[in-house]
Amino acid sequence: MPLLADPLDVALPAGHPLADAPGLRLADLAAEPWIYGGSGPWSEITTAACEAAGFVPEQAHSAAGWTAILAMVEAGMGIALVPRMASAERRGGGGAGGVGGVVMRVLSADQPRRHVVAAVRGGAEEGPAVSRVLTALRRAAAERETVQQN
Repeated sequence: MPLLADPLDVALPAGHPLADAPGLRLADLAAEPWIYGGSGPWSEITTAACEAAGFVPEQAHSAAGWTAILAMVEAGMGIALVPRMASAERRGGGGAGGVGGVVMRVLSADQPRRHVVAAVRGGAEEGPAVSRVLTALRRAAAERETVQQN
């Protein structure tokens, strides 16, 4: 069951030439070195978003967690697509901006998104425990979308 669409923003090292560029698009970053997971869903999400923008990203480094990916970006090792939910701490709660040595940029024209879903075994959603969890997930997703819109 779909819960929410989480926008992907680009993490750039502070001082990057495109950190303050108006109207930044994913295609503007085609020549950059990229940091993302070596395999699995995050690799697929990053490559699919870049391919939709007309290029294949050059993977400079691989990391499994957001803390490591953002530390690599901060060290100037490359750039990364980061879910807005994962980067909220670096933003101080939302919106574009940055903290420390990372600048989070919203991609203006071609905003890629990851889709967050809840998967349960067929018929399990009727059980009281699963039903309560799904209700809580729907509520949290609705609250998150309200925060992102403001």
